[in-house]
Amino acid sequence: MPQFRGIFLLAFWFTSIAILAPLLIALVLITKNENFIFSPVRLFIRMGLAMVGVRVEASGIEKLDPNQTYIFTPNHQSLIEVPLFVTYLGRNPAYLGKKEVFRYPIFGFGIKLIGVVPVDRSNSPAAVESAKQATENLRRGKSYVVYPEGTRSKDGRVAPFKKGAFMMAIDAGVPVVPITVSGATKIMPKAQIKIFPSTVRIIVHTPLSTAGYSKANVSELMEKTRQAIFSALDDTEAELNATPQNSESRKQRASEPGTMNPNSEARNSEP
Repeated sequence: MPQFRGIFLLAFWFTSIAILAPLLIALVLITKNENFIFSPVRLFIRMGLAMVGVRVEASGIEKLDPNQTYIFTPNHQSLIEVPLFVTYLGRNPAYLGKKEVFRYPIFGFGIKLIGVVPVDRSNSPAAVESAKQATENLRRGKSYVVYPEGTRSKDGRVAPFKKGAFMMAIDAGVPVVPITVSGATKIMPKAQIKIFPSTVRIIVHTPLSTAGYSKANVSELMEKTRQAIFSALDDTEAELNATPQNSESRKQRASEPGTMNPNSEARNSEP
């Protein structure tokens, strides 16, 4: 059953988008309004999640300025997060995507049209150029989701951060927004096309200004981001990432007014 749900969800998403893609792309080209792609995609994402029993609890969106460009830096637990950020951040973010996905003619053209930048991970100079292109798009007002770990976690442990996302934010002069993803590993484990009905939590933290940061002290910005992410992990995930510093971050968050227990039932959730 979990494998059936996984295959069904991916098939539903890709088929729905593929059928409408030519029309949506044409509308964006004519109107220059990328919402013609994002709006129906969000609808299909929500429908698919509801059909396989996946619920999403998103909080902290009110901390974002709708007129501000950001780099969002979430921990990376599962492939299922990618469509969630497109749907639940209240804006139209782009990604740095593997170059292989651009080989599909219509799909590749469509995601490039909305700001997704291809990255060749096997070619370092080319990857640097991709980061420069995304940085230029940031300066023009396009927000990006960039995973600082660089790869998905197998079990909820947060891997060491890479500097790329933070240097992009510093170079573009935009804030970094730490995001905690919790529960996604249980829903769609790494390297498995399986869906287990459950709830994934997306916690948006207070944006971190990049003013005053440079390559010399970028590690300080990385650590602030890391501690913000750790602060909202659920108890099981926190135990996997237990250090004195991480525990202190969780205590500080728990003491903040209006902060809910990560393991308590959220008041507002939706499929």
